[in-house]
Amino acid sequence: MPRRREVSDAQIARVARKVFLEQGVHVPVAVIAKELGVSPATVFVRMGTKARLISAALWPPDPAVLAEIENRKLDDGPIDEQLVRIVLGIAEFADVEIPATFTLYAAGLRPKATDDFSDATPWRLRRALASWLRDAVRAGKLDCDPRMATEMLIGTIEARAMHAFLGKRTFTERETRTFVRSLVASVIGKK
Repeated sequence: MPRRREVSDAQIARVARKVFLEQGVHVPVAVIAKELGVSPATVFVRMGTKARLISAALWPPDPAVLAEIENRKLDDGPIDEQLVRIVLGIAEFADVEIPATFTLYAAGLRPKATDDFSDATPWRLRRALASWLRDAVRAGKLDCDPRMATEMLIGTIEARAMHAFLGKRTFTERETRTFVRSLVASVIGKK
């Protein structure tokens, strides 16, 4: 009798994400199980329900940069380099979050008008970045409107991720770094 294949929750989520992004969330769990080399029952035992599988597969965890900016720590390095590092972390999150959101919306899994998303990661990123920028302005390291700069930075990053997803385009790390440096320079007025 062949030995049952062991799979981790992370493996299940990774394969489910790939399948959901390619085929939509209505694909049967059996398709995901087949790709993993396990039975659909194994997937359900590990993940509970299809809704939990969808959530585990599509919703990214909070990015590490969120904790950094929620702690509002400015270091002694150049402020533009700190901001580039932060925006790169936000871009990495957007590259995962935007496809997840579009996939869920395309499947008709939209939030209700009464849902409260004030604690959702995209809003927390906005609030934290605005606070971080406000601290940088107060410290005399930047001269910008923190809320406007936040929307320009995050909005541009989200739009770039959306267009990349819809256009089936990927960017190299170098392209992203160059883009973010230029974006930050444009927003904070440095060349």
